[in-house]
Amino acid sequence: MLNRFKKRFKNLKQKLLVSVSGGLDSMVLCDLLLKLNLDFSIAHVNYKLRGKESDFDENFVKNYANQKKINFYTISHDLSTYNKSIQAKAREIRYNYLYKLKDENKFDYILTGHHFDDNIETVFLNLLRGKKNNSFLGIREKHNCLLRPLIIFTKEDIKKYALEYNLSWRDDSTNKENKYERNKIRNLIIPVINKINTQYRTNFKDLFEIANLEFNIKNRYFNVDLSKYFKENKSGQLLSKKKFWKAFDFESFEFEYFQRFGFFDKMELFKILRSDSGKLIRSDSHTILSNRDHIIIYKNYSEIIDEFLLNNGSNDYPIKIDLVFSQSASKPSRNHICISENVDKPLKLRRWKEGDYFYPNGMIGKKKLSKFFKDEKMSIFDKQNQWILSNYKDEVLWIVGLRADRRNLVKNGKCIRVSI
Repeated sequence: MLNRFKKRFKNLKQKLLVSVSGGLDSMVLCDLLLKLNLDFSIAHVNYKLRGKESDFDENFVKNYANQKKINFYTISHDLSTYNKSIQAKAREIRYNYLYKLKDENKFDYILTGHHFDDNIETVFLNLLRGKKNNSFLGIREKHNCLLRPLIIFTKEDIKKYALEYNLSWRDDSTNKENKYERNKIRNLIIPVINKINTQYRTNFKDLFEIANLEFNIKNRYFNVDLSKYFKENKSGQLLSKKKFWKAFDFESFEFEYFQRFGFFDKMELFKILRSDSGKLIRSDSHTILSNRDHIIIYKNYSEIIDEFLLNNGSNDYPIKIDLVFSQSASKPSRNHICISENVDKPLKLRRWKEGDYFYPNGMIGKKKLSKFFKDEKMSIFDKQNQWILSNYKDEVLWIVGLRADRRNLVKNGKCIRVSI
C-alpha cells in the first residue's frame, strides 16, 4: 500500500489540510503523508455525540499532532440534542469549517480518508435516496480542492497497513449501531453481497470506471461546447441568454446540462426559460433565476454567515480586504476608500438589510440600498452576495467595490485605507 501511495502522490507538494476524526482511515492517511514528508495540517471537529468518548477522540488527535509537530485546528459543535439528520448536519458543519480554514490559511487541498468501500456504500445510498444523476459515480478522488488519496484502497488494505506499522487509532462505537443508513448498508447489506460474490469489489471497480468515463465525456462537451453560451461572472454565477435555449428541443442532449445542477423537470425548465424577470426555481444544490434576457444559475449555500468583524491589516475571509493606517488619503475608487481614524470600531463586513441607507459620495442627500441596487440593475443573487462595510453601529461606510458613503470619507491627511 505504501509503495502504491508513494507512486501516486509523491509529487503532492502543495499545502494540505487533513480532516482527522482519530479513526483508522484518517490516522493511516496521516501516517502515509508523514512518510512522504508532505506539508499538512490537521483539522478535527468534536460533535459531542458520545460524551467523554468524543472528548477522548479530540485529545487523541491533538496529542498525535503535538507529538508529530503538526499544526492542529479544532472546533466543537454540540449535536447531542439535535433531532434531525445528525450525519447530514455533522457533514455540513465539518465542510464549512474545513473550507473556512482553507481560505484563512491558504491551503491548496482538503484531504479526507474516504476509501473504496465507502465508495460502494455511497452508490447504495444514492440508489436508496433516489439520486437521479451520476448515481454510480460514487466519490471522486479529486473534486475541485477536495482530495481523497485512499479512495483506491479497501478497508482491508488500510487495516493491514495500520497493523503492519503498529499505528494507533480510535474506534467509534456508533459504527456498530444500525440507526444510520450507511451503517445499515455496511453492517447488513454488504456482508450478504460478499456471501453471494466474494469478488463484488471488482465489479464495482468496473462500474466506477465506466461511470467516470461517461461523466468525463459529458463534462468535456458541456464545458467546451456549451461554455460559449455560459459566462461566469466574478460572483461565480453562470449566465446564459434565454434566446439560445429557445432553439433546443427539450428531448435534446443539451438539457442534461441542467441535471448537473439538480434540475430534472423539463416542464419546469421550459417555464423558467420563458418566464418574466424575477422568477426562479430551486433544486437541492442550485437556483435558476430569470433575469431580463438571461438566466442565472447559482449555487445554494447551506450556511450563510451574515457578519464578520475585521482586524487591522489583511483579512482573507469572507473576502480579501485590507485595513491599513495611512498618512495620506486619496479619492475613493471601486477598489479602495479612505475613512476617518475616529470611525466606530471594530469595522465589519455584513450583508445588507432591508431599510439600510447611505449618503452616496458625490450626491446630495441619502439613498436606500434597495433603490441603489435597483438603479444598478443588480439581480437577486447580486444583492444577496453584496458585502457592506459598516462601522460597529451598523452605519454603511462602503458598498464594497461599488460606492462609498461620504460621511466618514477622508480625502486628505491621515486615514484608514480600506482596499480589496
